Amino acid sequence: MSAQPHLPPPPPPPAAQHVHHHYHPQKSSGIAVLLELLPGALIQTFGIGHIYAGNVGTGLLFMFGYWAVAFVNLLLCFVVIGFFTWPLCWIGTAIVSSVIASNSVQSTPAQYRGA
Repeated sequence: MSAQPHLPPPPPPPAAQHVHHHYHPQKSSGIAVLLELLPGALIQTFGIGHIYAGNVGTGLLFMFGYWAVAFVNLLLCFVVIGFFTWPLCWIGTAIVSSVIASNSVQSTPAQYRGA
């Protein structure tokens, strides 16, 4: 009998590497504006367009901030001035919030917009 040297077993083959590609759907500034105006007009909720654009903090700030202003205007309706200030606040919030939501979608880097 010949003495064969005991060699260690060969190493296992390398594990397959998994590459994950994350797809970010392209976001539209027009959709962001619609998501600001429609809920704002129907249920007095601004900020959804910002959340769609990826700015959750700004969206929540617009949402709760407008509700606070609307509550103050509701109280002012008891002394009649609220009937004038509430529509003005709504129009101002609708314009400012929509423009900022649209610009935030456009300023998001292309790698996050899916472009």
